This record gives sequence, C-alpha cells and structure tokens, in this order.
Amino acid sequence: MPMPGDRLAPFISSTRSITINAPISQVWEWAIQLGADRGGFYSYWFIEKPLGYKYRVRNRIEPEFKDMKVGRIIKASLNPSKSVMKYSFPVIEVDPGRSFVLKGWGCFLLNQINPQQTRLIVRTHGQPLLTWSNHLEYFFMMPLHYIMERRMLIGIKSRAEAGPGMPFSAIADIMWFLGICLSLIDIIVLLIVSSQLRVRLFAMVYSIVWLWVLFIFDPVPTYSLLLFIILTIHLAWLIKTRIRSAPA
Repeated sequence: MPMPGDRLAPFISSTRSITINAPISQVWEWAIQLGADRGGFYSYWFIEKPLGYKYRVRNRIEPEFKDMKVGRIIKASLNPSKSVMKYSFPVIEVDPGRSFVLKGWGCFLLNQINPQQTRLIVRTHGQPLLTWSNHLEYFFMMPLHYIMERRMLIGIKSRAEAGPGMPFSAIADIMWFLGICLSLIDIIVLLIVSSQLRVRLFAMVYSIVWLWVLFIFDPVPTYSLLLFIILTIHLAWLIKTRIRSAPA
C-alpha cells in the first residue's frame, strides 16, 4: 500500500498497524503529541531512561500541542548529551488530521474505519546500508525498534480509547519485561547445568516459545511469567534429580 513519504526511503523497513476504538480526530491528537518535549513516546520508559532518554510523560492532551507543522523537530530526549544515540525526527510532510512523515523514522497514517474506529499505520523507512557496520547495526536494532514501536502503538490506542486524564501504570509492562529477562536466564542456566541431548532439545523448544512471547504474543505479564514459572519448575526438578543421582 503506497503511503506518504515512500519516495524518501531507500527501502521500507516495516509497516505496522493497530485498530483503535476511537474517532480519527481523537487518535490524531494523541499521535501528534509524540516527542520528548510533549507527551513522550508511549513506550517502555524503564528501557528508554537507562539509555539516557529523558522526556515528559503526559496522560492528557495539552492544548498548546494540538498542532503538527512541517519543520517541527520531534526530540528523542530533553537532554541529548546523555543519550546512547543522539537523534531527532524533523517533520517533513503533514496532511492535517490524516498523516505526517518524520525524517529518519517514517510515516504515521490514520485511516477511518467508521466514525468510532481508526486504523493507525506506522511505516518505518529503512536507512542506507553502506557498510558492514550499518548492516550489523540494522540487524540488532530492528528487533528492539519493533518491541518499542509495538508498545507505542498500544500506548496510543489505550490513551485514545480511555480519553484524556486517565492514569496509566507501568507495573504490567515491568512484570512482562521481568518475566522475559528471568525466562532467558533460566534457559541459559538450563543449557549450562546439563549436557543431556533431551535437556538441550527442551531448551531449544523453550527458546522458540520465548521468542514467541517476546515478539508475537501480546506484551502482557501472563505469558512471560507463565513461561518463567514452567522453566523454573523444570530447572528445579533437573537440579533435584542430579543431586539424588550423585554418588554419596
């Protein structure tokens, strides 16, 4: 599907979308508040802040931010000097109430499904891959970009559907991320404590499930913590069996 700004990209890196049960005008007001100096990025703040990205967090629509103009700079951080990567996104195209294009990111497009439903589509533009280091950076950065951008889409959806002023808690996000990290640790320990082929096959299956929990399933604590509990039980059983079978 052609989208505004396609001609500016050497290639299309990804196109992601989400259905929002809110009028297009309401979704637009939240989308244009992107930016460290406006409403943040609606993503995982506990990942962004340790990387040096400082920004405002707003759960309401600020009247002074109800515009999106060509030439505006969407800042990634209020203090770029402390950020791991220093970047910002100039606004280069705007179709008011419908779409805007950010240089270095891509296009945000809103399609009305019906008066009470909107489809938000984000197309990420690929950057020139001129050297092997560019390819390596792209390989490692795109999974992280996917995780953060997916959460941003969910963040815009939840705010647009709830309406201005609704408080949001990051507890569920933190629990999900904690389950992801602890599950990965369990898989690594499982590989270390046993050299049996059967156990290694189990670890491979767990790794595939872990990737699904990270990239495919909804980012909610239920899946990651359940995987962590199953892995921990398996690991405890394996260690207990080894202790029992060890010579006295």
